[in-house]
Amino acid sequence: MTLKFKCPKCSSNRLECCEDGPYVSEVLVIDKDGDFEWGEINASGDVVRFQCLQCGFTLKDNFGEPLINHEEVVKWIEEHCPQE
Repeated sequence: MTLKFKCPKCSSNRLECCEDGPYVSEVLVIDKDGDFEWGEINASGDVVRFQCLQCGFTLKDNFGEPLINHEEVVKWIEEHCPQE
């Protein structure tokens, strides 16, 4: 099953992964089991956050820390983005 991201700030459905340095890769498909499909990968560093590709809204945990792993992103989407 795939999940749909919807930004609470701008309503975009495009999510990107930002890594240390000026690196980003767009997330195209988010599977509930934590497998992601990627667009062009322009990175090879450590993940520092997942954010909306359109407006930069950062997905954060309950402590205000940016999400850095797939399982956290899946949980955030399940809790914040109603699925059709």
